[in-house]
Amino acid sequence: MTTTETPYLLGSEPEELRRLEEQAAALAPATRAILALAGIRPGMRVLDLGTGAGDVAFEVARLVGPSGSVVGIDQSSKALRWAAGRCAEQGLTNVSFVHDDLHEMRPAGEVDAVVGRLVLLYAPDPAAVLRKYAGYVRPGGVVVSMEYEMSVAGLLPPTPFSERVAFWITESFRRSGLDPGLGARLGTVFAEAGLAGATVLGLQGYSAPGTLTGSRMAAGVLRTLLPVLTRTGLATTEDVGIETLGQRFFDEQVETGRMFRPPTLVGAWARVGES
Repeated sequence: MTTTETPYLLGSEPEELRRLEEQAAALAPATRAILALAGIRPGMRVLDLGTGAGDVAFEVARLVGPSGSVVGIDQSSKALRWAAGRCAEQGLTNVSFVHDDLHEMRPAGEVDAVVGRLVLLYAPDPAAVLRKYAGYVRPGGVVVSMEYEMSVAGLLPPTPFSERVAFWITESFRRSGLDPGLGARLGTVFAEAGLAGATVLGLQGYSAPGTLTGSRMAAGVLRTLLPVLTRTGLATTEDVGIETLGQRFFDEQVETGRMFRPPTLVGAWARVGES
């Protein structure tokens, strides 16, 4: 999502959208588990906030089936064109997209659920976004949010190099006015939105030495964040060495036999009060 107050930090160029596809593949098992636990089921009408490249919408589409529907909302026309092309490639007929700002959009009617992944991070007031869209959910419907808790990411156990990479990433978000630990606070955000008693569950993935998940994730996000690192004085382009960073990360993981632990994907969900 992009707003005039808090710009989307990572952009929507093709290279970034491809990176998001790779990230989504890594997040897919946790995302499916959270959506299922939250009660997304066949026949539901669902809004996907900040749909981006469309991956969450596609996961929801498979859960709601042909009798259900998903509308993905995003302010980036580039991302939506990308998502629409991917949707057609996958043969999904129950997904549509709307080009609009989350703060301005007014859905046409009630839905059964609202979902969003890695979108509240970019909202100046996350609780206000949840409160607004909960108002479009039928009584007994569900609001679902998924956000990162980034502080755990890196090699396990950490090495000086992996700690430096993790610091560059989390500190880039902080210096941009964004909260890299938002996932851990989702219960509080839901309560502030009037959605008390939310279930909050973090799902943690792990990648063995020799897999490319960690190196690709580290290099991809740092390539995108490089202007922030240099602008805020966190690191120089020479410090980062982006062209070789992925290979160095991979080599270190293999040589030390360490697991890679990505950011924890925290899911929170709550039912909208029934009258």
